[in-house]
Amino acid sequence: MAGVGEKPSPSNRDWLDCDRSFAQEANGVILQVLRRSPDAIERATQLMCHYKQSPLVYVILAEARVASENLNMARAHLRSAKVLAPSCPYISLSLADVLFRVGSWGEALAECGRGLSVRAPTDPVRHYTLPEDSIDFVVNSSKGEHRIALQRERIRVLRLQIQAKNGKRSVAPPKPVALLAPNSKWPPGSVDLDLARCRWSRMSEEERQAFLSVSFEDMKSHCLSGPGGLAWQMMIRGVLSGAQEFVNGCGSLSYWICPFCSVIFVDAMAFMSHIENFHLGGYGELRSSMPERITDSEMELLKSWGWDPMPIDGDDLAERTQILSKVESIVSWLIDKEAVSLNLLYIMYKFIMSRVRPVKPSVVSMCGSCGIGQLSSAHLKELLDLLKWLPHTQTDYKQENQKDSLGLATWLEETGTLFFDYGKIASRKSDDSSQPDEFFDWLFCESLLEDPYESWAGMWKKCVNLGPGIFKKLTEALDKLKLKCSSCEELKQKGGVYFLPKAIFETDIDIKPYFYDGIGSVQAEMLLIDAEVDYQKKRLLEACKVDYLAAILPIAKACLWAKLNNYPSEKILPLRPPNGLELQAPLNMILRSLWHIRRFHDTLQKIPSECTDVIDGNPLIGKTLCEIFDSWDNDKEYKPCDPRGSKRFADFTNSLVYKKRGKRTATETVKTLFQRLHSSQTPLHFEFRGETSDLQRPTKPSLVGCICLVHDLFGLHICENKFNCLNKVHTKFVHNIRLGAGGETKFKSFRELLVAIESRNGSVEQKVAPYSLLYPPHLFMTVFDWKDIEGSYDNMHEVLISLATELDISHIYRGLHSGCMYTLVSAVCCGDQRQYHCFARDKNRWIIYDGNTAKAIPAQLSYLSFDSHLPAGSWQESIERYRQSKLRPEILFFEHVE
Repeated sequence: MAGVGEKPSPSNRDWLDCDRSFAQEANGVILQVLRRSPDAIERATQLMCHYKQSPLVYVILAEARVASENLNMARAHLRSAKVLAPSCPYISLSLADVLFRVGSWGEALAECGRGLSVRAPTDPVRHYTLPEDSIDFVVNSSKGEHRIALQRERIRVLRLQIQAKNGKRSVAPPKPVALLAPNSKWPPGSVDLDLARCRWSRMSEEERQAFLSVSFEDMKSHCLSGPGGLAWQMMIRGVLSGAQEFVNGCGSLSYWICPFCSVIFVDAMAFMSHIENFHLGGYGELRSSMPERITDSEMELLKSWGWDPMPIDGDDLAERTQILSKVESIVSWLIDKEAVSLNLLYIMYKFIMSRVRPVKPSVVSMCGSCGIGQLSSAHLKELLDLLKWLPHTQTDYKQENQKDSLGLATWLEETGTLFFDYGKIASRKSDDSSQPDEFFDWLFCESLLEDPYESWAGMWKKCVNLGPGIFKKLTEALDKLKLKCSSCEELKQKGGVYFLPKAIFETDIDIKPYFYDGIGSVQAEMLLIDAEVDYQKKRLLEACKVDYLAAILPIAKACLWAKLNNYPSEKILPLRPPNGLELQAPLNMILRSLWHIRRFHDTLQKIPSECTDVIDGNPLIGKTLCEIFDSWDNDKEYKPCDPRGSKRFADFTNSLVYKKRGKRTATETVKTLFQRLHSSQTPLHFEFRGETSDLQRPTKPSLVGCICLVHDLFGLHICENKFNCLNKVHTKFVHNIRLGAGGETKFKSFRELLVAIESRNGSVEQKVAPYSLLYPPHLFMTVFDWKDIEGSYDNMHEVLISLATELDISHIYRGLHSGCMYTLVSAVCCGDQRQYHCFARDKNRWIIYDGNTAKAIPAQLSYLSFDSHLPAGSWQESIERYRQSKLRPEILFFEHVE
């Protein structure tokens, strides 16, 4: 007997409570059982005689009996193990499985029920029949809760299997309306829906987020309040309890089941690795023989090749256009099927460039794009004849696009709740009409008649019914791939150079054998078959996936409906239109800054306020901005302010200020605003003339060529000198100032800060700058990234004061004449208490807007309902008012000095 304070001796009952001698003996016997050794049963029996109180030993002996197909003896040993370790889910699962296999279905169901009723299950790793090194790996790679949840879920799946074999459910399917409150109907009637829709529309952003969170306890309580019988309620609670236990233990609501051995995997990659290693065999060897696919970046560049022929004297342009179209058709088909190898890309490059110009670019697809349009009719015919040797007809499988609405619901581990993200689907309307909200309709207007238990059980049945058939197609595709690999190995003996992309690229070779000898065709067919293999693997993943979310979704929706019906009545009183526009910081300060920029204000009025062709973005964002600006214009002229569509303005504010986790910064908000403005005017953008890159002449966009507001006013049209054959032109709207960790860095002027930042980035005073501006923008906007650098650049007072002088941006961007001057027109700054301020120039004076705190302002200015403003005179006077607030610039707007 151990003394007081001494650690007790190991009991040698299991892997987690044993000494080295027991571990070595158990490990030796398990290895013999796994190797199907003839004396495995004898060795296991001897071990049992030495350790009669060890449930692990009885499980090992039962495993040896199962290996020798003596299931009755295995059942006896597992019953002994259950007596010694009644709370182990692994022993319960093993016993129920053996009982099922010997035909004792009733006993097997009873054992499943007993195992799942255990309130404090023990770690199943204690009794795993795995070698000692595997046990160590399992213990170190996962938590006990994870292992318990997996084994208990396997018990539930086994119970489903037994019930399916037995041909009945323990409880008859109840009526679907049991999910709802008594005397209710689903979908609800129009009157109920109208009232609910009114309540929904009156909720604030924070109220919706709180409302759309549902806990498992909420759903369990709701089921108990329904009119269904006790048996039905307990079954639904069983589904919920299973989902809750699994997500708490494994951190996921979904998993994958092997259709052959019923092993459960939380990770999709682990599931496929199991299928490949234990059920396919030889798949890894085939992978090593596959030709190398082109990278994603090369794929994107290949898609963007110019397929319009360039004019050539004495050549038929119409004929070349027709041939090039056929070439494009073959290449595009191979691209869509992901059947373009690096070998084929280099072969095409060799063909094109040897007939156009002898250069070696660093990006092959780039120069292919430049050169293919320069090929003559004869060369294009030759290329087409070669490409026809490649497969370019429809395959016998078709990938399907799937729409997953379950992505709208997310399990939040930190709060232990199911959250519905309405931002992913919400069709937020732009006026006050009663048009339906898409998310509301999905949540409350779709049928809830699906039985949660049947839904969950149906996923397992889908795995059992579809899994083997998909696996058969997968093995058939792999058999075809094996034949192509054999053909490929034979062709390698004839022309090995055509299988080496680097050799193709760097040496002079005759490309015709690549096509005529069938090398290109075999490689393309291998990639096509490999794509089919990937497709069947995706189908297998989908068929073998069990998602608790799909099962509990009807319960969660019904629970939310009940919550909405019980929503406090004071929350649904009609809202009066606001006297002014109550926009939130920092959006209020940003819009005030833009309103004061007359060029932006006036240009906005000229652009169509809405475009029905817009696919990406809010087509009415321009209209909303115009109405806000008009409202402020009316205020300035002492006209009454009565903005229409208060809900639309609230939605407009929330979508710009809030993101998935918290609020956006001023920089993030203005970038989001400009990107949406840009997207809303997408159909109105540039009209390209189809000129080649060599012939293109940079021209200044105007309201004729490009009527995108942000392009026209703020566009920094940058030319990057990347390759000899390509000068890339792209546009950005803001100049980002990424400060980085500055410590106690202090600057005396804004120009000094810009030079320091650009010097750090290596783009100032270089002999050859990597980019230049095609022309100066009308308005120059800079934004500051203060993220993760709190405490640095504490005092920007002198930098802000220096903004009174004109700014020369020619030292930042090459291509501009010296003295390209800009003057500050408005600014958004933030104080040390996270209060936003807007400084706007109004003719010869500056005005300060402060939407966070109330200020004592002159009586003649009290008509402003949106925020407080205060005239301050000069720029220096404006900044001096906030010397103690440690202002930091967030956004600066400059105007070009003409």
